Amino acid sequence: MTAGEGDQDCLEEKPAGAWTALETVQFMLERVRTGDFYILVPDNETRKEVDQLGILWAAGDVVEGRPALSRWHQAYKSVFEEYLRDGLVTN
Repeated sequence: MTAGEGDQDCLEEKPAGAWTALETVQFMLERVRTGDFYILVPDNETRKEVDQLGILWAAGDVVEGRPALSRWHQAYKSVFEEYLRDGLVTN
C-alpha cells in the first residue's frame, strides 16, 4: 500500500465533527507560519472558548489537587458544568 491509499475509506468513516488528518496538518502549518507555539486544532463541534475553559480547568486539577480529568468525575461534574456556563457568559 502506498501513502494515501485507502484515505477515501478513512474519510467516509470519520465522525461528522472531526477534521481529516490533512485538514489538521494544514491548520497546524498555517498557525506555525504565523509564529504560534501552542496550537488548539478546532473541530466542527466544540467552540474554541469551550476548549480554552477545559484547558484552564485541567490546570486547576493539577494545582488544586483534584483527580485527573475531574470534569468527568461524579464529584466534580456539576461544578465543571457550572464553571463552563459561567465562563461562556463572561467570554
